[in-house]
Amino acid sequence: MKKTVYFLIILLGIIMYHVISFSAENEGDSISLNVSNSEIKIEDEFSFSLNLANTKVSAFNLTIFFNNELLEYVSGPENTNVIGSKIITVWYDETGGQNPKQNCELVKYTFKAKDIGNEYIAIQGEFYDAEGNEIQTYTDGIEMISNEVVQTEMIEVSEESQVTSDNSELQILRLNHEGMSPVFSPDITEYYFLTEDLTSLEVTAIPENANAEVTVAGNTNFKEGLNTINITVTSPDKTNKTEYAIYVTKTKDVEKANANLETLAIENVTLEPEFANDIYQYLTTVSNTTESLNILAIPEKPTVSVEVIGGENLQIGNNEINIKVVAENGYTTKQFKINVYRRNEEEQRIVEEEQQVNIQKLNAILEEQNEEEEQVQRENSIIQNIQEHSVLTGVFIVLAIIILSIIIYRLKKGKLGKNEKESK
Repeated sequence: MKKTVYFLIILLGIIMYHVISFSAENEGDSISLNVSNSEIKIEDEFSFSLNLANTKVSAFNLTIFFNNELLEYVSGPENTNVIGSKIITVWYDETGGQNPKQNCELVKYTFKAKDIGNEYIAIQGEFYDAEGNEIQTYTDGIEMISNEVVQTEMIEVSEESQVTSDNSELQILRLNHEGMSPVFSPDITEYYFLTEDLTSLEVTAIPENANAEVTVAGNTNFKEGLNTINITVTSPDKTNKTEYAIYVTKTKDVEKANANLETLAIENVTLEPEFANDIYQYLTTVSNTTESLNILAIPEKPTVSVEVIGGENLQIGNNEINIKVVAENGYTTKQFKINVYRRNEEEQRIVEEEQQVNIQKLNAILEEQNEEEEQVQRENSIIQNIQEHSVLTGVFIVLAIIILSIIIYRLKKGKLGKNEKESK
């Protein structure tokens, strides 16, 4: 009986140990958001950070969308690019995963309120381990409430700073389920969502002008295949209308709904921002002599079809290139857009002059650096010669002392011998 009791106690201990270990491994295995202040006034600064707990990150990329008419970007991590109302931060461990980030403040961004108005900051990120495996996809947002009343004074809002009556853009667009891509921005009108079993989605659509009219259609009774949610925003003065669309793919075969690109690049041209599958709009500038582009668009799956529209007979000014990707199922699609600006002759002349000036400045810096290096080398050579001479001088002095000591010793010895002889 005692043996049975002891066995049960040991078994219970083993079970409790594994339960506690499992909980410890999974508890806090996350990325958390911390905001310094959610209620701000004009000229106030605030910051937010992403904090890492109980997991190791060897690489990550973050995309943040904000309204640059209301907020001013102040500071952020070193490896950050700011393009209009979009912030992109990319980091990877240069040691190949030997020094991952863990249990720390991963990134911190600081903004300043430029104007009055409620603002929604959208955050989307992907995090990877040392093997390149995706650890977590992070999507979150911050709703900032701008306070127009200061304790001691009332801030008067000028007509220019108010949302105009012809504004037909959304300020916030959210779903009651995660997975909408890309992260919402007022200037992006097409979004994508994939589901296996949902039949409807709740849509939160808040306009920048509170008096604008918003209608939502197509967010219920999803059928197998492609469903479209249409959000129409009509400005208060009825002069403008902006239409947003969320393309919802409902399918049990997720693999056949893959419409991602593996590569999107243009020969001898740099895209801004750098290509990522959750970014669908890009910018680039080409020279005045560039008339066509060699565009490389490779899908993740070979069975996916890709159609490139544009890139030839470029006009002076803005040119739009559309890359349409159709998944294997035939109905899931994604649209990537590249705005290519071709410079005119005057702009090209200015750019070339600036490049020439920069080259001259670079050459001057290089020459100065070479002169400094040569001066350092000369100084080092002089120091080395002095050191060598000092060593030789020291050797000569030591030898001289030794020789002099020997001579004195011999003289003393000889004198002592002579005195001994005389005494005898």
